[in-house]
Amino acid sequence: MGVPKFYRWISERYPCLSQVLKEHQIPEFDNLYLDMNGIIHQCSHPNDDDVHFRISEDKIFANIFHYLEVLFRIIKPRKVFFMAVDGVAPRAKMNQQRGRRFRSAKEAEEKIKKALEKGETLPTEARFDSNCITPGTEFMARLNEHLKYFVNMKISTDKSWQGITVYLSGHETPGEGEHKIMEFIRSEKAKPHHDPNTRHCLYGLDADLIMLGLTSHEAHFALLREEVRFGGKKAQRVCAPEETTFHLLHLSLMREYIDYEFSPVKDKISFEYDIERIIDDWILMGFLVGNDFIPHLPHLHINHDALPLLYRTYMAILPELGGYINENGHLNLERFEKYLTRLSDFDREHFSEVFVDLKWFESKVGNKYLNEAAGIAAEEARKNKQKKQKAQENSISLAALEKNEGEVTPKTTLEDEPEDDDLFETEFRQYKRTYYMTKMGVEVVSDAFLADQAECYVQAIQWILHYYYHGVQSWSWYYPYHYAPYLSDIHNISEFKIKFELGKPFMPFEQLLAVLPAASKDLLPKCYQHLMTSQDSPIIEYYPPDFKTDLNGKQQEWEAVVLIPFIDEKRLLQAMESCNKGLKEEEKRRNTHSACLMYWYDKDAEFQYLSPWPEKFPAIERCHTRFYLEEPHGTQKLYMGNAVPPTKVAYVGDKEQSMWIKEVQGISEQYQRRKGIFIHETSVVVYAQLLTGNRYQLNQNGEVYLEKQWSKQVLPFVYQTVVKDIKAFDSRFSNIRTLDDLFPPGSTAFMLGSPYYGCMGEVHDSHDVIPEGRIRVVFNIPCEPQLDTLIQNQHKYSVKYNPAYILASRLGVSGYLVSRFTGSIFIGRGSKKNPHGDHKANVGLNLKFNKKNEEVPGYTKKVGNEWMYSSAVEQLLAEYLERVPELFNYVAKNSQEDICYEDDIWPGEDENGAEKVQEIVAWLKAHPVSALSRSSCDLQILDAAIVEKIEEEVEKCKVCSLVCEQG
Repeated sequence: MGVPKFYRWISERYPCLSQVLKEHQIPEFDNLYLDMNGIIHQCSHPNDDDVHFRISEDKIFANIFHYLEVLFRIIKPRKVFFMAVDGVAPRAKMNQQRGRRFRSAKEAEEKIKKALEKGETLPTEARFDSNCITPGTEFMARLNEHLKYFVNMKISTDKSWQGITVYLSGHETPGEGEHKIMEFIRSEKAKPHHDPNTRHCLYGLDADLIMLGLTSHEAHFALLREEVRFGGKKAQRVCAPEETTFHLLHLSLMREYIDYEFSPVKDKISFEYDIERIIDDWILMGFLVGNDFIPHLPHLHINHDALPLLYRTYMAILPELGGYINENGHLNLERFEKYLTRLSDFDREHFSEVFVDLKWFESKVGNKYLNEAAGIAAEEARKNKQKKQKAQENSISLAALEKNEGEVTPKTTLEDEPEDDDLFETEFRQYKRTYYMTKMGVEVVSDAFLADQAECYVQAIQWILHYYYHGVQSWSWYYPYHYAPYLSDIHNISEFKIKFELGKPFMPFEQLLAVLPAASKDLLPKCYQHLMTSQDSPIIEYYPPDFKTDLNGKQQEWEAVVLIPFIDEKRLLQAMESCNKGLKEEEKRRNTHSACLMYWYDKDAEFQYLSPWPEKFPAIERCHTRFYLEEPHGTQKLYMGNAVPPTKVAYVGDKEQSMWIKEVQGISEQYQRRKGIFIHETSVVVYAQLLTGNRYQLNQNGEVYLEKQWSKQVLPFVYQTVVKDIKAFDSRFSNIRTLDDLFPPGSTAFMLGSPYYGCMGEVHDSHDVIPEGRIRVVFNIPCEPQLDTLIQNQHKYSVKYNPAYILASRLGVSGYLVSRFTGSIFIGRGSKKNPHGDHKANVGLNLKFNKKNEEVPGYTKKVGNEWMYSSAVEQLLAEYLERVPELFNYVAKNSQEDICYEDDIWPGEDENGAEKVQEIVAWLKAHPVSALSRSSCDLQILDAAIVEKIEEEVEKCKVCSLVCEQG
């Protein structure tokens, strides 16, 4: 989940960041990484709102396999394909996992309850429990075996998988999927021969992948994810990847955006401006709005402009810090405290709005204090102040005491403002005190309590930083509160000594018991299940059957804080210890950790790989996969590109300054508006001709070579955007050396000269003329067909279209029915009063599409705003009417209804509406009309009969052959 609403804010703040992925416009990538859990969830329960939805396990596995194939086919990685499934998470993440699983189980139970209350009949098959997508469950063990099978099958049968190394980090390998990926990237970077220009592509749904990718500081890094549409009704997720719009988010451009965002501080800081360190601090600031490990700071919400506030404060305080806050994953506490101190002004600004309301309320009700406790505290403070003032007054000389009352009045007036300030501070302290008492359940908000809050929060920030930059610093640490402290209470932190104990990850069954609710107890081995349900269980309080949630300033229910107790690790392990002896051998094997698997193709290896599910997936008879060995060296050749295109480098002097400024401004605007790139100051412009392709040429020795072809247009490019020394793949065919190689007898050639430009010919034996640099080709010179007569008489062959009322009169129905049935008609399950789910079947003929402005040639035609129909539509409607007259009757009587229902159309007890609908759908799918192509109503398309006549004329044309020799 990462950082809620962060992706939306980033997308709106930097609109050019995401690129819609289109075929033939996909950049080349070396490594593709998949955060698998998003795919698993999408393929197993795409619509949690439909309580009628059921899916078989083999269908889930097949969907996952297909999704993987499509993603691989889209990106086509050249070197590495890394699939990472979430393993056992650090203890800090388990609190969030626990809350999410408790909430999902409760929501599922409530949806089923509502469906039953409505009288809906639910399927008898068991519902897929998404909580089983947790390390250690039987489902994940079976999925892991099937993923191994899938990798072996693809490497053995798909050539595109055979030139790369495939890694599978399954649920048995500890760590979150995206963090296991980052660990792999860090380990690769540490190798001595690492290529700094490696191009990475990471697929995943978590918004914090942006931060993770930036922590790598890799120059070429992109994120791949499904399209996310913001606002409006929540759309049902599309399971089929072919129907999904994918976006590519370029982190290289994100780096540029961050650089531009913080560029105002360049001239204000006394130390070196380093964009890499700015990015590190930008990542740190993102943690302050909350994530999977810590709650957000009070009232600091992304949709309430928290991020701009963080950035403005950072730019204001950075010149005073003397350096950066985040030092490669390690907090500089002194600088961090200064930043938080400046940021804490937000607490008072936010409360001032509350204080204004308080003063208004005071004026209305006559009560000076909105908060009773604050009132008592303020009154006590006022009395103490009066006592001090009285003591001071008693010591003043008699002359001063005898001053007239008019001289005292101004003093009283001057003291009104300090009194208001005292009141504000008193109310502010009590306002925060109430927050801690109500949210955290403490009775006394002492200085020691606030110091502990500050220390825990700073410790959390340090743990997260280390986790993102270097990996897990402590497996057992977690943030022990549901809420974060106020910014103004986080102070005196510069002297903190932050230490962690590494510890070790939970075993899979330990995590299952730590994160699953009692409703999902069947996912655990039987020997542990009573710990969740029995009143005698020593840890029964960790599995409340009901619990509260707190939106805590958020708007969506899924953002609410789930108020359930944190697991005590020692108590949990002690309770499990006596149950461990009841584990079966298969369960013991599941309750283990294992390493990441590495696969690649070896043609010399050949063995049979048995299917984990023979009834559904066939065995691999000839498997060519190897494990755990070094990657074999590739055979791809590199082209070094020694030939240099014509270039002109000009230095602009004073005389050409005006022309220079105008041209550079034009280039700058083009880069900025069209490409989202700021090129900054330009001192050199390179004039170059673009490479348009290659052309075969013949030298004096009769050898064939490729000659680069350049555009005639000379274009200007600013020097700082020129990338030099690019290694490009050579597109030449290495076996072509002579004219014989280029034009072997029997091959096809096309004429590119006059007079028969574009004619196709066949190469014949040319051994006698090749020494002269010529070949012999026989071209077919077609005669042009004579279409004048056909053009004059085309009306005789055109399809005749009639308005709806004519078809209606011939069929004996209303024009409304003709119009309705030629479009879309949806039939839902159940009845209008008692619908069964959201599934609807379309039983319309789909011959016209108003919204898309499309028609079906030969059947429908739109003339102006009126639809016209051919005789083929009349025949089709007559057949439909004869098959299902009761449907036509029902639609005619209920013309106001957009959706019809099975039980309303066929109300009798003996009638089976679902079967009737299936029969109609099957008939429509089998009918040729379902395969008809449609076209825009704005196009003029020739009817099929006219096209046939044109084809006949073409066939009649005489073909004459001409033998010619080409040099």
